[in-house]
Amino acid sequence: MTDDGLNEENAHIPLENDDLQVCTSMSPSIVGELVELYRNKAIVRFRPNERMIMDESKMIHAGFVFNAASFAAMAAINKKYSVLIASDVKFLAPIELGHEITFKAQAIQSDTKKCEVKVEGFLLDIKIFDSLFHIAVFDKKIFKLRFKNE
Repeated sequence: MTDDGLNEENAHIPLENDDLQVCTSMSPSIVGELVELYRNKAIVRFRPNERMIMDESKMIHAGFVFNAASFAAMAAINKKYSVLIASDVKFLAPIELGHEITFKAQAIQSDTKKCEVKVEGFLLDIKIFDSLFHIAVFDKKIFKLRFKNE
C-alpha cells in the first residue's frame, strides 16, 4: 500500500480526467489536452496555436512547450499543494505551427515530499524534448497572503 492509499497493482488503471487534482483551471489551448491519466503517469497532447509563434518563421516559443511539459509532470504527480521547484530541460528540436507534440510523463520518485518526473516530448516518433522535473508536495497550502486595508 502506498502513501495515497493505492496498491501498486492499481498503478496501471486509468484515472478519469475528473480525478485531476492539480492545474484544474489551466486552459487546454495553452498547456495541452490531458489524454491519459494514471497513478504516477500522464500523457498530454499539445497543439500550438498562432498566438504562440515568435515570428514569420512560424516557430513556437519554447516557453509554451515548457508549459505543456510541466503540466504533464504535475498531472503525473497529481497531488494537491504541489509546486514545481526545479527542472533540467533539453529542447532537442524546434517546434513549428501545425506540429502536435505528445508529452509522456512518468514519476520516477513520488513517495516523498520531493518528487521527480521524467517528461519526454515526441513529434510523431521523434523525441524532441527531454526533461526531469522536481516537484515539492506540501500537506497544506503554503502561501496565505493577507493585505492590510488601506
